[in-house]
Parts: sequence; structure tokens; C-alpha cells
Amino acid sequence: MRPLKTALLALTLSLGGACAATLPAVTLTGFAQLPADTLADGPASGAWNGGLRGQTRFQGQPVQGFSGVQFTAGGEYLFLSDNGFGAKNNSADYLLRLYRLSVAPNTAAKDGTGQVGVRGFINLRDPDRRVPWQIVNEATPDRLLTGADFDPEGFVVAPDGTLWIGDEFGPYLLHFSADGRLLGAPTPTPNLHGRPTLRGQNPIVIAHRGSSGTRPEHTLDSYRVAIEGGADFIEPDLVVTKDGVLVARHEPVMVVLDKDGKVTEATTDVATRPEFEDRVRTKTLDGTSVTGYWVEDFTLAELKTLRAVERLPALRGRAFDGRFEVPTLAEIIALVRDTETRTGRKVGIYPETKHPTYMKAAGFDTGQLLIDTLTREKFTDPARVFIQSFETANLRELKTRIMPAAGVTLPLVQLVSGHTEAPYDWTASGDTRRYDALTTPEGLRDLATYASGVGPTKRWIITDRGDTTDFVTRAHAAGLLVHPWTLRSEPTYLLPTYAGNPEEEMRQLLRAGVDGFFTDFPATGARVAAQMAAPEVRSPQHPAFTQGTSSADATLGASGGFEGLALSADGTTLYGLLEKTVTGDLPGQLRLNALNLATRQWSLAGRYALDAGSDAIGDLATVNDTQYLVLERDSKVHTDARNKRVYLIDLKRLNADGTFQKTLIADLMNIADPQGLAPDTRGGTLTFPYVTIENVTLLNPTTLLIANDNNYPATGGRGPGVKDDTQFLWLRLGEPPNLGGR
Repeated sequence: MRPLKTALLALTLSLGGACAATLPAVTLTGFAQLPADTLADGPASGAWNGGLRGQTRFQGQPVQGFSGVQFTAGGEYLFLSDNGFGAKNNSADYLLRLYRLSVAPNTAAKDGTGQVGVRGFINLRDPDRRVPWQIVNEATPDRLLTGADFDPEGFVVAPDGTLWIGDEFGPYLLHFSADGRLLGAPTPTPNLHGRPTLRGQNPIVIAHRGSSGTRPEHTLDSYRVAIEGGADFIEPDLVVTKDGVLVARHEPVMVVLDKDGKVTEATTDVATRPEFEDRVRTKTLDGTSVTGYWVEDFTLAELKTLRAVERLPALRGRAFDGRFEVPTLAEIIALVRDTETRTGRKVGIYPETKHPTYMKAAGFDTGQLLIDTLTREKFTDPARVFIQSFETANLRELKTRIMPAAGVTLPLVQLVSGHTEAPYDWTASGDTRRYDALTTPEGLRDLATYASGVGPTKRWIITDRGDTTDFVTRAHAAGLLVHPWTLRSEPTYLLPTYAGNPEEEMRQLLRAGVDGFFTDFPATGARVAAQMAAPEVRSPQHPAFTQGTSSADATLGASGGFEGLALSADGTTLYGLLEKTVTGDLPGQLRLNALNLATRQWSLAGRYALDAGSDAIGDLATVNDTQYLVLERDSKVHTDARNKRVYLIDLKRLNADGTFQKTLIADLMNIADPQGLAPDTRGGTLTFPYVTIENVTLLNPTTLLIANDNNYPATGGRGPGVKDDTQFLWLRLGEPPNLGGR
């Protein structure tokens, strides 16, 4: 039942990127067929429909469909049945089995009948109660496993004769004795994404001005909603009142007026307060003349009489206008402490010192005020505070003077705006450099002498065309954390490539390796970050979700688990290829996981990229030490089917994007049948247009066996209303590829 040694050593395929248009058709040399309505001994089945039990439809156990195959030393074939009748809630009376089949293919020599005989079966069972949750046959002695318990898709026979089976409901790996007894608890699938963050740590979600996409920014309610949504840090932009208190506003000007006195932007309702109408001032803010109401012209007591309003009312409405005060930094810290007391969650604070050059000219040292407040409030844990600024001098001063004098060491983050902009402290001193000077390798190394991280606008990482740059790689090389800004969910802020889905932007940044990101919608960010950082890959059918937790936490599509399972030629490593893309990975890329059978340690062997138009893989088969066959398919049938293919991959040969190079071995929609061996051949060509083609094995250096899973009792593969039989194809490989010794 192990791969043929001759095939393992003899099949060498040229990785020349052959395509369906140039590859000669494979030739059908043998054909057999198992009628769809083939039943084996066992209890009547087919009583369940959508979770409701009715009358049984089948007086026994349907032998089909098949989702994995191995050739036995005795000349028979061992086929794995799948989960039964197409869904978890339909298959509680379908018993999971391995069937032993004898097959006499119809060949040109007419030495076979084309018939398939069922010689026996192995029941998969759990009499030792290894499964830690309730199964269908929970109280029975044998505890026979059913299609409502697992969805087995691929299997191998280990050197010790035991069976390893890949499941899709977990997805899990299941280890059975040769006679079908479960030997251990189901092995979950680790999330082997290989976190590309600076230290391999989970990325953080920073609530930009709180949950500013759902509440007026910089209010306690905005921060509260952000914390409840799962933010790791909340961000207060800090300005100073007339009496020297740090409060949270995006700018020192809280209402901006045009030349006619009309409000163009506001974060408080001060312009509606007649008692303050004489407070309008025109000032120069970072070289620009601005007219409006300024926080430093109000005492804290006066500021507390005002109420926050939405800064972007045309986009986000005014439902919460007039309800919330302007908070002090001390009040924000108190909110964080209260959250910790009530929930145990240790949320951090990520303050920004706004316009330090401007504030210093107004008589306030915001860096000193910040450290004084943090010290007074006893909130100086370096794991819970980042201090950020768009200017450089105040960060250097914090590093060299202010924090050492206070006995405080907190991480600093240099914010970086667009290419054409510049830190204002540079501009004020006559320095003509711009922010791009900070982003060169030399600039990043210098930045790292005073800061722990860099906070770039996201366009430094993802261009306007949607391409990922090497910014994160360069910043990490300098030892810097990377926290880009600002991610928003409204379509107006998203590139067209995301099709209105803000989660795709977040995932692209996380794939790039960012260590965190600022977002106006922290609940969305927290969900995406949690999915990508989850310790396990889970499908919506995972047992955890049927026991009360939300399948919204699933990180793999339904029926997306270990469709392909193969054993390395030396028998030491088990390879499992997921059928669908894990949440957060690039669309169409599938993970190939590897399990060392001796140490039981997992690793990520690489990624397989589907063709455009393909939806999934169907099976994985061993060729030799480094090469494997992959069945790839679309989800179409009959005359609509297009992509039904067998590819060769080599674990040591990768494309520029890190995915496996692929060589097309067989186009199953273009099979030459000059002898007319198959009843469905037309004009000398056979197509194999089934939805699920899930069985491939290498019989000898030039011959493949292919078989379909018929999703019993499905119809349509060969035409509307036509019941799908299981068809077995013996295919002689054409030239090229080159079949030579290895």
C-alpha cells in the first residue's frame, strides 16, 4: 500500500511550465466503472435531511463516494469513503469506511471486464473514546464513526501499517490502526502562517482616536467601544488646555472657520456657544494660518462645558453629537484601569504629542507633561505605552532627557507622513529634507537610535496600485516595529482592488509583516488580527462551533481541510494539502503542511497556487523524494467544466512569489481514447467533468489511476439528471514531460 518504489525512483518530470495548450493528450489505457447504486452490508441509511430524521432511503451502506486511494501489495485497491451524503447534518447514519476493491479494467487487449468488485471494508471506529466530544454513536461499544463526526478526504498507510486520514471538519489528522481503531485524539491543524512580524509576535490593533468610525473621536465612549471591540491599544492625540492639562483632541484647533466665519471642521460644539464667541483666534499652525477656536485658550473647566461632535458628519452622521465630554489623559487612563479591573484585559495607551514645536512656542512642553501625567497616574509599563510624534526633536528629547530624569523607559514611535511632507521641527530649523529621508536604510538605522518603531502612512507599504513594497522588510532590518496608519472601512478610503472589503486591506498589511496598525474600526481590525493569529486553523464545521461558539471565528472555508494527504518516499513525513485558502493568505494559495511522524512536529512545507478558474485541489500523491502530484479542479460539471488537471510540484523548486512551480501532467478534459474504452468517449476524446475528482495514484513510471468522488447520490457530472457513477481511469502519460531515471 506504499507508493511503488519503481515509480518513486523512475518518474522525473521536466519543470518547464507546460500548459494544456501544448501538452499532448494523455491516453486512456484502461477503464472501469462502479454503478452509483452499489451498496455494502450495514444498517439502512439516508434518513437524515438538513438535520431532520425521516425514512431511510438505502437498504445498506452506499459504497461511494471515494476521496482517497492507495494500491495494496495484494493487487487490490484501498479506497476511502467520504462523509456520506454531502453534508454533516445529512450523514449521521453513513458509516466511515475504507473499502477493498478489485478492479478489472477494460483495456485494448480486452483482458478485463471493466467491472469493480467490493471485497470487504474496514470500519473506522473509536471504542477507546479518543474523540473528546460527543459523537453520533457515543453510547455504543464500537462507537462506529459516521459522516456527521468527520469528513475523511485523504489517507496514507504508514511504514508501521497504521493509517493516517485527513479530515475536513476540523480539519484534523486522524490516526488509526490497520483495522480501523482510532489510536489517539484528533490532531488539530496548527496555524502555520509563519508570522512575519519583527519578533514573530502577534500584531496589535490600535484604535485610532478610539472607535472613531462609530463614535465621535477622542471621547471616552469612543475609547470604551474600541476596548469592547478588542483593541489592544487606544490612541489619544494630546493637546494642552490653558491651565496646562493634557486632553484628547486631534488638533489644538477644535473648530476651523473659513474667511466668512463658516465652520469647515469641528470636533466640539463650541461654535454654537454664544458665551465663547469672542474666543475665535487666527494663529499659525506649522506654517499655515488657521482661524478657529483653540484648546489652549480654554481652561479645563470651560472645556468641560463643551460637547464632542462628529468630525466627518457627511460620512458618519451626527447620531452621537452633543453627548460626550472632552476627556483628559488621566480620565482615559482611569477608563483603561476600570476595564482591567472588570475584565482582566490589559489594554495599552498610544498617545501622540501633537505639534510639539507649536505647543512649545505657546509655552507648553507636551513631552514633559505627558511623562509627568503617566508617572503621576502610575501608568508607565513599557508593554502598555507607546509614545508617537510626527516630529523628531521631541522624541529625541524624550529619549535622552525627559524619560531618564523621570526614571521611565517607554518605547517611542516616529510617525512618517507622505513623500512630499516633512517633520515640522526640520522645516522650522531650515532643514529642507522630507519624510523620505527617514525611510532610507540609513535613515531607518538613525531612527532606530531613538525610537523603537516607525508609524508610516500606509502608502509607504501598499502603493496606490495595490502593490506591496519592501518598506516593512527594511524597517525590520533596522530593528524597528512597523505600525501603519490609518485603516478605515468606508469605500471612499479603500483601493478598488479590495472591492469594498476593508478586511482585505488589513490582511495585505498583515501579510507584509506589519507589527500592528491604526484603524478607525478596531472591532473589524481585532477580528482580522485574531483570525490570522489564531493558534489553529478551523473550518465552520469544527466541533467547537457546534458546541456554542461562533463559526464567524472560522479561518478556513467549509469543506476546505486536508483534501490531499501523502507520505514522503522515506516514510518519515506526512504531507497534508488544504483544499481551500486559509483566511489571511493570498486568494488561491493553499498551504502544504508537513508532520514529522517521529517527533509529531508540524512545519509549513510551502504554498500551492491554484490556476485562475480553479476552485480547489482534489488529491495529493507521492512521486519521489521531493516531487508530488496534485489534482486541481474547478467546481463545474458536464459542458461547463474547464479545469480538471494533474500537476507535478517539486518541494525544492519555487516561483518568485514562493509558491511551488507547477508542471501540467494531465488535462483530464482532453484524454485520448483511440480504442473507445470508455462509454462516454466522443470522437476519440474522453472528458472527465465531475465536480469532485479526488483520487490519484501513481501505478508505474508512466501510468496514473484517476477516480472521481460521486457525492452520492448526486447527478449532473455527465449531464442533467444523469446519476454519477464512480469511474476509474488508467492514463498513460504523454510526451513531454520527459520520463527518465532519477
